[in-house]
Amino acid sequence: MRTDDEIRAALAARPFPANPWVRLTDEAVLIQAGYTDTLERLLRWVPKARWRADLRCWHVPLAGAELVRAILPEISRLAEAMQDMPSPPSADVPGPRESAAEAQARALFRDAARLLYGSDWQRDTARALGRDEAALACWLVGEGVAEAPPDQLLAEMLALMQRRATEIVAATDVLAGRLAQRRQA
Repeated sequence: MRTDDEIRAALAARPFPANPWVRLTDEAVLIQAGYTDTLERLLRWVPKARWRADLRCWHVPLAGAELVRAILPEISRLAEAMQDMPSPPSADVPGPRESAAEAQARALFRDAARLLYGSDWQRDTARALGRDEAALACWLVGEGVAEAPPDQLLAEMLALMQRRATEIVAATDVLAGRLAQRRQA
């Protein structure tokens, strides 16, 4: 394992290309590309990389610098795409054109979708609900008009969660029955 001093020397000999989204410090690589599920999936392979909400950037220890270098084009692409999108308001704070109830509806929907589908929740949720992914994404970040009123979207999410819960309970019953048969045999 290389020390931080050895890594700094290697980075001095072969610096990162100029990039407005990635900055090297003496202690870490800071990626100021915003938080996205896609970037989180890319960085999960980088040891100890983490999102720093207080700094609004990804913090990657120097030991992960070469891994960051390998995905630098993708980081740049994601960051540039995020610049085209408005910054999402806090889930609890309504944007300038919405009510607190609308902000709360978006937060409830997002939390439920993440619970159902994990890190790939956006695409899978849109497909499961038969909704347009782009329109749903715009609503979830507080921009654009949803395809349906928030209460309807929440009702659809509730029905989807209930269906999934029923499927899980049925699968649990089957598994419990099979385990009981194996124990008796």
